[in-house]
Amino acid sequence: MRLSVLILSAVFAPVLVSAADTVQAWTVDSLVKIFPDDPAGTSRLGNAPVLVPRNGHASVQIALRAPAAVSGINVEIAPAAGVEVQVRRAGYVPVGSSPPSTPFDELARPAPSVFPDPLLVDFPFDLQPNRTESMWITVHAPAAASPGERTLTARITSGGKPLASVPFRVRVANTAVPAQRTLNVTNWFQLEQTYLTRHFKQAAEEERYWELLGNIGRVMAEHGQSAMITPVFSLAKPVVKDGRIEFDFSRLDRWVQVFDKAGIRTIEGGHLLGRASEYFSPLVVPSYVVENGQAVERSLDPSDPAAGKALADFTSALYAHLKTRGWTTRYIQHVHDEPHDDENPVYERYAKLIKQNMPGIPLLDAVGLDQDMSFFVADIWVPVLGSFDHSFDKISDHLGRGGQAWFYTCVFPQGRYLNRFTDLPAIKTRLLHWFNFRHGFTGFLHWGGNYWGPEPFDNVQAVINDNKTLLPAGDNAIVYPDPQRNTILSSIRLEQMREGIEEYEILAELAKKDGAKARALAQRAIPNVNDYVRDVAAFRAIQAELLGEPVPPVNAVQPSKAAVAPSTAAKPQTWFVDALTKVFPDDAAGANRLTQ
Repeated sequence: MRLSVLILSAVFAPVLVSAADTVQAWTVDSLVKIFPDDPAGTSRLGNAPVLVPRNGHASVQIALRAPAAVSGINVEIAPAAGVEVQVRRAGYVPVGSSPPSTPFDELARPAPSVFPDPLLVDFPFDLQPNRTESMWITVHAPAAASPGERTLTARITSGGKPLASVPFRVRVANTAVPAQRTLNVTNWFQLEQTYLTRHFKQAAEEERYWELLGNIGRVMAEHGQSAMITPVFSLAKPVVKDGRIEFDFSRLDRWVQVFDKAGIRTIEGGHLLGRASEYFSPLVVPSYVVENGQAVERSLDPSDPAAGKALADFTSALYAHLKTRGWTTRYIQHVHDEPHDDENPVYERYAKLIKQNMPGIPLLDAVGLDQDMSFFVADIWVPVLGSFDHSFDKISDHLGRGGQAWFYTCVFPQGRYLNRFTDLPAIKTRLLHWFNFRHGFTGFLHWGGNYWGPEPFDNVQAVINDNKTLLPAGDNAIVYPDPQRNTILSSIRLEQMREGIEEYEILAELAKKDGAKARALAQRAIPNVNDYVRDVAAFRAIQAELLGEPVPPVNAVQPSKAAVAPSTAAKPQTWFVDALTKVFPDDAAGANRLTQ
């Protein structure tokens, strides 16, 4: 018996704006996510200019759609006085499931679907029929740029033949992003050579490997990252002399110098304690010990006296080297990630040992505040967002004792909280650092910088914890590999992070002159710990006030869960499709029509 299903679709009269009546092109706010099935004109940007602070960045999108395939498309923007422009193309990645604790109205759209994220640089490209693509335009205004408005024009061509011209306005604000950044930002990167060679074959060559590290550091520094997690234990080479272990830190030196040159100054020492495997497995102390005259690595039980001695020897040697290099004022040290339950007494004992051997070095770690914090002797507390709604008193007490507080995201929070998952509205990522300012945090940490699976563009939901935990989309990485250029590609989420970081710095600078105004703006953007401005036009009004610019009229178009092209009459189309054929939202009318 052959089964079939009836398909209902709607065909919309196209809104043609291109010179050649082929490509339809329109501008869209960068906080609105564009999808392949968006009809022409969806979320069209109004007449307000794109605002960019001096020494800062702003983004806008140009959406392209055509009824037939168009090959060899290029997008170029002529230079404008005093601003720099970069053009990339937003790629789509598949997301199989939405974060389980997140309501549909907190998503850009429900999964399964494809979502825009990686920013590709492969021009020219082929535009598929009835598939909307986003051209991502980044505008940078140098510190010396003159305030005022410019009109830029994107010229879209195919094989050199003009197709469309799309003008848009950019206003450079008088307000500038401070040259001296104060927000601490770290996304953890897996940078071991053996790991990177899975995605960058050339990284097997030593010099290409160090070149790759520099390129990764440069991209992240350009996007506001201030620290790079540094595996100090594995970078140290143990050498046995007279029966004792000494350490050669020359590889650490090169690491620091590479990231120095890239623009990342804070050395974030990696964790010195670990677990045997998953989260609830026993604690271990990675150690170098002498066996048969050789230094060998062992994972020792923390109750073993040899573990304490090995860690004391290592941290003493590391501290002496940092002092020699003059790096103690830019170094911070992790002890153990997310200590809990029976781990806490061990954490306290070893953290005190590290403090004793590395005096003056701040300790920091992710930690849950839903426990007695007397064991936690770290200087920098890093609780997960969403866990401290009723624990601000603990954070305030810690700050009052001279401590610092950052926050982190990792799998959680979900629900109505801010985060940086691929399938969330872009504004939820943008506002993470407004949250920093709003609640007095001075740093942000996320574990997943580049923890890619085998297919980074085809699977953005990694599985961790011995195949027990399916991660929300994008939790494992915020960049994508670009082996052809021996570097990484940015993402829509990373661009929003950068602009949010710059706005944090502007808020912090404003607070020095008018603290009440800075606090009021932040409170309008983030009224509460799990509440934030969701309307794009409303956020742009707050942003304009922050930059000291006229508030634009409410003409930014909100993203629609089921976008409909304006001023078009929908005519339903129906056709039968075999039940063994999967139907997708971006299927063209009549796709896979069942024949008699």
